[in-house]
Amino acid sequence: MFRGKTVCLALSLIFYSVLTVFGQWSAAISGTQNNLNGGYLLDSGVGFVVGDAGTILKTTDAGMTWAPLTSGTTNVLYEVYLFDATQGVAVGEQGLILRTTDGGAGWQSVTSGVKDALRSVSFSGVNGIIGGDSQDILYSTDAGASWQIGQSGFFGGGFPGAQMLTTTLALVAGQNSIFQALLGLSTDGGATWDENNFHPFYFDQNEGGGTDLFFFDQNTGVVSGSVFDGRGAIARTTDAGVSWSTLFFDQAIQGVDFPQSTRGFAVGGGGRISHSTDAGVTWSDQSSGTSNSLNDVSFASDALRGIAVGDSGTIVWTANGGEPGGTPTPTPTVTPTATPTVTPSATPRATPTPRARPTPRQRPATGWLR
Repeated sequence: MFRGKTVCLALSLIFYSVLTVFGQWSAAISGTQNNLNGGYLLDSGVGFVVGDAGTILKTTDAGMTWAPLTSGTTNVLYEVYLFDATQGVAVGEQGLILRTTDGGAGWQSVTSGVKDALRSVSFSGVNGIIGGDSQDILYSTDAGASWQIGQSGFFGGGFPGAQMLTTTLALVAGQNSIFQALLGLSTDGGATWDENNFHPFYFDQNEGGGTDLFFFDQNTGVVSGSVFDGRGAIARTTDAGVSWSTLFFDQAIQGVDFPQSTRGFAVGGGGRISHSTDAGVTWSDQSSGTSNSLNDVSFASDALRGIAVGDSGTIVWTANGGEPGGTPTPTPTVTPTATPTVTPSATPRATPTPRARPTPRQRPATGWLR
């Protein structure tokens, strides 16, 4: 009798682990109801999330479990960047920059020189940029220990998207003062921004603003965003922002990440998670398991382990790239004594029906406006 129970327990554990591995996105307990605005996941499985009221959370198991950290502020935090498991930079409202060098145990305030909300941060090596409201752009050459102002004080608009593509090539995405999406590029690490390198554009003739970006090289990349009728958009360029093709979604797209050159993920309103396998040309939806708005997404470089964060303390995680999977029936290897071996017959798995994908639309280049 005891042996039988042991076998049943072993099979139950196998079955549970199979369900865990082959799931899509799973909900994590964040321990907060504050909106979570940004997240960053390292290949080591260490990750940080930041949000309203100075919220900072940390994971060491790729998003499955989270613990709160003390930020020392009640300001809204919008984004975080990690160099490794010990060093990171977080940015937020009222020009706030926080820096940790001890894995998040302590956070030190760093002078920004601006009072606007800072919404995005990115590094390549020790060189980094921050994007903020009033089209603020800050740059650092010492891993965030100090910051200088690249530009500031423009009327309207802001940059919720920032990317250091190389140690010298910096990009920002947001909105200009006349409600166009705006892409900016600097070739000296963010120190100077030539107005000829700012490219305003419409989402296929629709006013709106960029929310995030990811570029593969100086010419090819995507900008996520929202338009004023409430829809979301992902625009793609192959000529450094001169012309764009746009895909539309029923709600705003807030964040985008490409852990590999062809594989990317986008998140947004209503719990949307979409996946691309062709460098952002087409997208298909995944099941997030939540209807709360998702504000950011971050993946390890294996494109399998990822986190998405959103409103009301929402965190979802995946260990298999968010892909759907069946429930394979495990075949036990234990053979009871004096019992003939039974060979189970395999049941074929149903083939899923592909989801329809929107068709990109091409639009002509627009003039330059800030």
